[in-house]
Amino acid sequence: MRTKTYSTFDIARMLEVVPGTVANWIDAGKLKAFNTLGGHRRVSQDDLRAFLKKNGMPVPEVLENISGKKKVLIVEDDEKFLNLIIKAFKTFKDFELLTATDGFQAGQLVEGRRPDLVVLDIMLPDINGFKVCELIKAKNKNTKVIAMTGYDSVDIKKKILAAGADAYLIKPFQFKTLFGHIDEFLGLKADR
Repeated sequence: MRTKTYSTFDIARMLEVVPGTVANWIDAGKLKAFNTLGGHRRVSQDDLRAFLKKNGMPVPEVLENISGKKKVLIVEDDEKFLNLIIKAFKTFKDFELLTATDGFQAGQLVEGRRPDLVVLDIMLPDINGFKVCELIKAKNKNTKVIAMTGYDSVDIKKKILAAGADAYLIKPFQFKTLFGHIDEFLGLKADR
């Protein structure tokens, strides 16, 4: 896989500094860079991220997931069921698992970590799952949402799908059904 690189102008825009500042970091040996055949400076994504962390600077989101791993967020307030789902997810490789026990935590993780997929309990203690789903889709319509509930009805199903959910599961469900959606949406397969 080819490593992503940035010009001094790209970095300046990303960090909201002037290009001369980036050039000074490079010239002082603080920020590792290389020159193209045309004499332009380039910094690898890994080197830029390491520089920012070393100097206590905020790391822009574009640099946060340099591993390329898919991120899955599970939002479930029932601790026993959450632990069961976490255990089931251990059959997958090469993904990052995030968890939240309420809608507020979920919103923070969606904003800061931008998951690729959210497994969302509809009945949450604070913000209901319908609103959380709408917020997820408003932030990134490409984020897939698998809604789950123990209170099945035609009205609930219509409402959560109208809020933007991509799939709907009724508790209790078989994990192979959940895994089928995960494979469909992210191309992640469980190791069995």
